[in-house]
Amino acid sequence: MKDYQYKVTVGMPVYGVEPYIRKCMLSVLDQTFSDDIEIIAVDDLGPDRSVDIVKELQSTHPRGGSIRIVTQPRNMGCWAARNRILEEARGEYILLIDSDDYLSADCVEKLYEQATAHQAEAVYGSVLPVDLDGQPVDIGQDFLNQPLMVLDEPDGLARFANKSVHPTLRDFIWNILIRRDFIERHHLRFKQARFNDDMIFSCDMTPLVERAVLIPDHTYYYVIRDNSLSNYQHRKTIKLDEIQEFIRIYSYLKNKCLELRDKPYFETRCTKGIILMFFMLCGALKNSCRITPPLENRMIRDAMKHPLTLKDILCFRRHKLINAGLYLTGVLPSPLAVLLIRLIGKKKHLL
Repeated sequence: MKDYQYKVTVGMPVYGVEPYIRKCMLSVLDQTFSDDIEIIAVDDLGPDRSVDIVKELQSTHPRGGSIRIVTQPRNMGCWAARNRILEEARGEYILLIDSDDYLSADCVEKLYEQATAHQAEAVYGSVLPVDLDGQPVDIGQDFLNQPLMVLDEPDGLARFANKSVHPTLRDFIWNILIRRDFIERHHLRFKQARFNDDMIFSCDMTPLVERAVLIPDHTYYYVIRDNSLSNYQHRKTIKLDEIQEFIRIYSYLKNKCLELRDKPYFETRCTKGIILMFFMLCGALKNSCRITPPLENRMIRDAMKHPLTLKDILCFRRHKLINAGLYLTGVLPSPLAVLLIRLIGKKKHLL
């Protein structure tokens, strides 16, 4: 086994989080885990004093010496900052955190205990969404609360993630303790994306995990704010290139199923991918009057192209009808395709 300098590396991108970074960093510094923790803060050259606050804690907190600030050559985005953490980490396990969220005091202790007890490649803690005052918020994502499960066979985690077309496993990458040698063995890295790079990473990682543990303990506080990039309701205009980036990312997630044809969860995974694209496009259509320049029907129709042929779909044992219906939206003339998407979306109360 490799000799690791630390038991755990906790890493966070730092950009434009001045109001939140102190609470986030203190939640890591004040962990009950008594063994060595390395903390990597990636300075993505933001416009505020976020990194100054990290430097202050580095010099004043009793465990401040465990903080290592790594500066990017230029502002590169969250995906690149997370890759920098993977490349710089010297811990046996890596835990990623967003610098506007925070950890429970015993997060690392609980995740590491499960990881070592089961020789797990990934340990998932449960997540509690909270407002800026720390009060619980119901965001309608029950899958953030997990059962206690040990999944110690190939495809075990992916089977659980794809046991239903409804979400059963989150695709955020934070609050997962991941073995570093697992990441390196599979050459896992974050792909370039303006947002949702964690969804892409999770999509790549989940089918590869052979030993995972889920725990019901809330080890991560997910802070809900109104000004997130994906929250359209308070924005007067939405740039078309933002929608195009969503389409590019969701196309990757949709088409990833082509690599999983031999898996027992293949049909459900294909269905989830095309549904995810459909939901995203319904959101775009709902806000179409604010998208500039306008979103063309052809672009919407092309985004709905199914990764499989109709012949493949008709051989499905599960989810045949929904796949066939959504397949149509990708092959009809674009005005009819958009009309069909709108009709289905209204029936599902998405539009």
